[in-house]
Amino acid sequence: MKKLISLLLALAMVLGMVPAVMADEAAASDLLTITEEEITLTYAACDEDYELTMELADQFMEQYPNITVEVLELDPSTYTEGLGNLASEQNLPDVFWMQQITDAVANGWALRLDDYYAADPDAAEISASILKMAQVGGRRYSIPAKSRPMIAVVNKTIYDNYNVELPSPEWDWNEFITSIEAVAHPEEYYFGFGHNASVEYFMSRFGWDGNSYTFDDNWVMLEETFADLRARKVADNMTADEKESILGDSSATADDRGRVAVNITSFVWGASVYVDGTKEAETGCEYLIYPVPSPVGTNPDDMWFSCISKGTKYPNEAWELAKWMTWGAEATMLRNQWFLDNEVLQNSLPMIDNEAVWADAKEKAPEKLKDYFEYVKPISPSIDTHAPNIIWCNVMYYFGGVPGKFASGEANPADMAASLRAEYNGYRDDWYIQTSEFGAVPEHLVIATATDLDVAE
Repeated sequence: MKKLISLLLALAMVLGMVPAVMADEAAASDLLTITEEEITLTYAACDEDYELTMELADQFMEQYPNITVEVLELDPSTYTEGLGNLASEQNLPDVFWMQQITDAVANGWALRLDDYYAADPDAAEISASILKMAQVGGRRYSIPAKSRPMIAVVNKTIYDNYNVELPSPEWDWNEFITSIEAVAHPEEYYFGFGHNASVEYFMSRFGWDGNSYTFDDNWVMLEETFADLRARKVADNMTADEKESILGDSSATADDRGRVAVNITSFVWGASVYVDGTKEAETGCEYLIYPVPSPVGTNPDDMWFSCISKGTKYPNEAWELAKWMTWGAEATMLRNQWFLDNEVLQNSLPMIDNEAVWADAKEKAPEKLKDYFEYVKPISPSIDTHAPNIIWCNVMYYFGGVPGKFASGEANPADMAASLRAEYNGYRDDWYIQTSEFGAVPEHLVIATATDLDVAE
């Protein structure tokens, strides 16, 4: 217990040393007050249809006719570089989408938004599973901008061919494992699960909990399970020679040929082919779309976030614009209708817990995605946007061959968890130490999490 108290005291001291971006706390009414003057706000998005973006901006300007929204068109292939050029000219958009929020914070681009989150009652509707991951050092510098969820693709034809009962779209982790083991026939090169046998398809990579790389019990269980599934060929583990012989292409996957019962994928990676009939025509298989059966009760989402420029002259108005263009109820329902009217596949989920918004999304969802929208669990963003030094962690993990060691049996996840936790949280702390936004915090920085605390006497 003494260790617990000392850790908490250390944390309090460190946080107390960190200067706030907003030095003076403004009253909530001041933060939510919108000017009546004629002003212009600039806005930049990526991975959003330009016509849809313009409709969202028009909706906002109808609500606030004194505010003109100038939508910038940046080349998606060089979007980050384009933002960098604008920043070098001290001309960042008032609101801009960002792939890595930690970069925006380190570069001094992003306004701290904690006071706005606290002041705006609408922000209380943002899903808790998003808020948990959308923070940097316990602070908020971002706004959820666009959901890009992962999905589970279920090959109904394989289940029918092997006379195995289909799992329920309400399935959990245990039903998922039982189901893929029952339907797998690796001796005939039909697999229960595909090649995407990795933790991040089911929960946050490295067990990131919003503050710490925990490498927790769920992470250990998943790594051990996937190593076992690959070893038993319940999951696709075909060699290059087997692929050449059975699939006719050494670079193909079993899922490419309709030989996988369940696979996890995303619309970012072309999952629309499982919805629009393309894959069914290619393989002769019927596909169902289910939520991801995560053991932690969330659905992974490769989510975009947006920031408000630290240099904006109109932070209140920029906050309101961001809401009307991204996560807000009005924005979400306009998107739902726009996808329907333009016959574009709806591939995003509401980012707020609002019954009317969710009812609207379910009603307008494509028929193929009805079960997905009905039973999907709370969405959890990819950690890449907010986890400090995540790029270096990825390099050390993947190029360091850690997954290969687990797959070969050379190393056991449970045996490596403690050392990985210490190493990767060291990389996290290095980021804080080097980032002026956090006062270039000294090396004794401590960010205590539940996995770090020893509550024993």
